Parts: sequence; structure tokens; C-alpha cells
Amino acid sequence: MSGTDDLGAAIAARIVQQLDAGATSDTILKLAEAYAWVVAPDNAHGGFSAG
Repeated sequence: MSGTDDLGAAIAARIVQQLDAGATSDTILKLAEAYAWVVAPDNAHGGFSAG
């Protein structure tokens, strides 16, 4: 699980870097979605839940 924690932390750091660099909302959204998939893969992401 440490690899997942490390990956989540790396994505979170990248989000902060991109915010500081003036990234577009699309870039931040994509990084946030990547973070969500890493830290909570069993949840519905990026759309609707069919269930």
C-alpha cells in the first residue's frame, strides 16, 4: 500500500505545482481525477454511477 500512498502524494504535489504555475482548470481536473482513482479506486469517478 506504500506505493499507492507515494503515488497519491506525488500527484497531490503535482497539483500544487500546477496551481502555482497557473495551470488551466482542465489540467487540475485531470490531476484531481488521477488522485481520486489512486486513493479511492472503488468509488465512481469522472461520471455517473450506474447502480
